[in-house]
Amino acid sequence: MKLSRTERWILANQYHIMAALHPDKATVYNGYAEALERGYANFIDRLAARIVRDDTNHEESDEVDAVLAMYDTLQRAYRTMEDTFGIEQERLRFPGFDKKSEADYLGYAQFVISREVRYPGMSTATSLDTSTPMVRQYRRMLKAWKDRGSRDQLDSRDVIAILAAGQ
Repeated sequence: MKLSRTERWILANQYHIMAALHPDKATVYNGYAEALERGYANFIDRLAARIVRDDTNHEESDEVDAVLAMYDTLQRAYRTMEDTFGIEQERLRFPGFDKKSEADYLGYAQFVISREVRYPGMSTATSLDTSTPMVRQYRRMLKAWKDRGSRDQLDSRDVIAILAAGQ
């Protein structure tokens, strides 16, 4: 990874600040700052290797956001329904994504749920690694939800139809 002189300067300054904030790790942080100031390419590459990838694209992020919003809506609808006959509550838990083939989706979903805490009342599976691809299933469910107008208020027929679309 090639960093400009300005980028190296900024990062080196950040490590100097970290050294001041954490005296117990000052030697390590000051060493990082020195390596950046001197432009040691191999060191910079090792630092950059900690970054998983360049970006999660907007389409993937938007799709995860839509899936989480749908599950949140399904769960809220279930909690307010008088008649829940025919709806298995366990199927309303957000199961997650496949770690092997949908890692970007999984990582972003975990971030939104645990770090951003955007859906605090939404119940999820214990582990969000489904060990099976889920995107196609979610796309069918999202289509069924959109066919119902993506309403915030769903009745039992809507919930059953959305869940059935994922089968």
